[in-house]
Amino acid sequence: MQHDVHWRSLFARLLDEARLGAQFPDVTKWRALLDVLGREGPRGRPLKVSLEPSTGLPTARQLAHLHRLQFIAREFFKTVRQRPSREARAFSMVVAALELPPVSATTARLMSPGRFLLVHERLDERALRFTLVVEQGRRGPISLGKDQLAHVSPELAAAVRAACRHGARAAFLGLSRFEGLVVKEVVRGELGPLVSGAWTVPDAAPPDVRALREVCTGRDDGVLSVTLERLAADVAQRSVRDPWATPEAPLAGLELARERRLFCTPQVVERVRALVGRQVLVRAHA
Repeated sequence: MQHDVHWRSLFARLLDEARLGAQFPDVTKWRALLDVLGREGPRGRPLKVSLEPSTGLPTARQLAHLHRLQFIAREFFKTVRQRPSREARAFSMVVAALELPPVSATTARLMSPGRFLLVHERLDERALRFTLVVEQGRRGPISLGKDQLAHVSPELAAAVRAACRHGARAAFLGLSRFEGLVVKEVVRGELGPLVSGAWTVPDAAPPDVRALREVCTGRDDGVLSVTLERLAADVAQRSVRDPWATPEAPLAGLELARERRLFCTPQVVERVRALVGRQVLVRAHA
């Protein structure tokens, strides 16, 4: 339990310092997740935090389990009159009221006739949010209901899930093959990894995780990484400010801008800056 308290405290402090915008996974929902993971479960026992060893984020399996508990809690309050136990009632009321991050979700919003904003948010090992500007003809895969809300076809939702697993370039190429859809812009916001001296990382972890873990020598040391990519025709010039970015072939008529930022505990800030150089913003939590 002490480990869980340390993880939540570190994550919350660095998340506050990062001050992420709307192009990243929804911070409000992530704070809600931290809140529910800090409470006692339906049987009065604390919820144990299950972390991905390579990223320091909760597992998708644990998040899916919390969504199931939330569904049960909401259905309970709708249909059952019998009062649950005090411990179960307290947990159920909390989890029923929260908005948790999705394991995987795709939504759309009309921007102008034939032009839509697609948003895909997911938690695999890392937490990702893809924001895509797309255009379609009159009979495209995104439809408008009588309420003028946009609805994504099941086929497009599946294609988005398949395409939006890695970088902005891969998402563009994957969805450009979808008939009736033209992708104009892809923005990818990544939350994580969260690295700390309080836990080990596997030898097979990605290079950024292993490098950041090496500078976190003490139990209270921690670094939160966030990355933002934008691929579009109006990106002025290619810019990659990320020492761990893998080189990618350019796409005709499009440019890519990628930036990584690191937020850390004060005692490691100089070590992190020495590791990544001046191309990466590094800021310590006050």
